[in-house]
Amino acid sequence: MIKYLFAISFCFFYTIPFSLFAQENQGDTYTPTYKYSIAQLQSDFAVFRWVLEKAHPGLYSFTSKTMLDKQMDSTYNAITQPLNEREFYQMLAPIVADLHCGHTLLDPSLMYQDQGKRLPLDLFFQAGKAYIRYNYGEERGVKVPLGVQILTINGQTMEEVIARMLPNLPADALHIQGKYQDLEEDFANYYDLLIAQPDTFHLACLNTKTNETLELHVPALDDEFIREYSKRNLLDTEAGKKPLDFLLIDSLKTAVMYIHSFLDLDHREAKQRFGKFLKASMKAIKKHKIENLVIDVRQNSGGNLIYVNDLFYNVALKPYRFLDRVEVTQNKKITDLKNSELSRATMHNPNRVISGDSGRYFVKDSYYTDLRIREANPKAFKGKVYLLTGKRSFSAASHLAVLFEAYKRGVIVGEETGGSNAGFNAGDIINIGLPITNLQLEVPMEKCMKVIPRYPYKARGVLPHHVVLNTIEDELKSYDRILAYTLQLIQKGR
Repeated sequence: MIKYLFAISFCFFYTIPFSLFAQENQGDTYTPTYKYSIAQLQSDFAVFRWVLEKAHPGLYSFTSKTMLDKQMDSTYNAITQPLNEREFYQMLAPIVADLHCGHTLLDPSLMYQDQGKRLPLDLFFQAGKAYIRYNYGEERGVKVPLGVQILTINGQTMEEVIARMLPNLPADALHIQGKYQDLEEDFANYYDLLIAQPDTFHLACLNTKTNETLELHVPALDDEFIREYSKRNLLDTEAGKKPLDFLLIDSLKTAVMYIHSFLDLDHREAKQRFGKFLKASMKAIKKHKIENLVIDVRQNSGGNLIYVNDLFYNVALKPYRFLDRVEVTQNKKITDLKNSELSRATMHNPNRVISGDSGRYFVKDSYYTDLRIREANPKAFKGKVYLLTGKRSFSAASHLAVLFEAYKRGVIVGEETGGSNAGFNAGDIINIGLPITNLQLEVPMEKCMKVIPRYPYKARGVLPHHVVLNTIEDELKSYDRILAYTLQLIQKGR
């Protein structure tokens, strides 16, 4: 649900300072079941629609203006009775999902996120099936066998639950990799928002090893950590996992660069710096006469594009263009959204924008170095390169895969990326709380485009040359099937 979204080099978050009504349901008085009036809901919907139409550069990339306008109008007209926050969220979420943009997010208010009980389990999804991967309630007496497949939840089949959730989840392009990644990180929160809020979860499960069925009764827990978004990130941090790591396998003349994040914040928290890490890695590769380089971005959900550019520069064998173009909605500042910070950084500036065809606007090549041809690095690594990708490879990380495929630099192994193969919407990102309900809306302001020549998989992620999937057994045993397969490729000289 909440993702790491930063893309280029500046991101400013702020709230639009207008509201037509007093906010009665805030702070210490907040009640999740509070019903907002029709007029209040219509007012927030107007803000929701206005921000999307004014600022989002890829609003009609996958849904035509005619269809989106019809959906917006019908949703507005369906506001015929008072609704609580959760009910209003359910009305707006399908619109956001239909934009097919993983950087455009709708979340409940921070007050909502800070209350309620949730399912204390993380799930693992494969081929549309769900398996229990982690139990947060073990220390509180909740006994659940890990690795079993969930067949039903409170009488609903898992297929029915997933079918109810997927149309409400944002993801890039027309594939569902990113949606399943969201479910793996935030299933409990989506179940709460979209399905039901039970005190007990009655699970019918299947032990796939013994073919035995079993009934589990899992209490919903009122716990701040369980309500956290992207809990898997927190667990990795607590286990001492660094966002940047380097491994030498001298017997194979191979180096592995683990790049779990391109996000500055993650690097700072681990007391790491990307530039220093990259320089040290390339120095070690030269010193040890490495012939094969493995770059792992399977857990990388994005970050700073500058780091992606510098990384690719160190392996690129010919000149390349990092981005083909960057599109924005107009050639003037959106004065209604202006504040002191954004007015200095926004791309909606006539001095930085040129007009294109059909009323489109593009950032000038002279403004972004990422839009210029970058000459080949004479000191770049000349050996074989293998890129490991997964459904969590999103935004800046999936763009690295786009570069690999566009310039035929190496072998991609693993899963299809969660990010699009034709660019993404990001850059400066508006983060607002709708003035009355305080639903959290994030809207990107730049459409970053990079086309892979003659790529046959339209509206998808980047597909690996070798598809290799971890199983639930691999996850529970911490066995890395994808890396093992890659090392076998290296041994065979492929």
